[in-house]
Amino acid sequence: MKNIGIDLIEINKIIQIGLTSISNRILSISEYKIYKKINSLKSKSFFLAGRWAAKEAIFKTYQKGNLTNNYCDWSILNDDKGAPYIIDKYNNQFMISITHTEKYALALVIML
Repeated sequence: MKNIGIDLIEINKIIQIGLTSISNRILSISEYKIYKKINSLKSKSFFLAGRWAAKEAIFKTYQKGNLTNNYCDWSILNDDKGAPYIIDKYNNQFMISITHTEKYALALVIML
């Protein structure tokens, strides 16, 4: 059975909560290294919103919930063409799509 998760994050929410607070809470070490190389506030906000939406969507693929998981159990990275993919510490396989507008980031995740 394939499970689907979707999540929508408001970009302004990222700024209101604080970039440092969110980056420390949700990013894996690999993601944090990428994040630190981003210079503009807008790009940092978009990056964090996309990752947060993606990780919330991953949680939803578990359907009944899994209280042992946390945001750093997954890394959302990009391949050489820019497409996102998920590295899962538990070796689950996922498909992912992330999109942004000026106001929102949306992620759709399918657990295979």
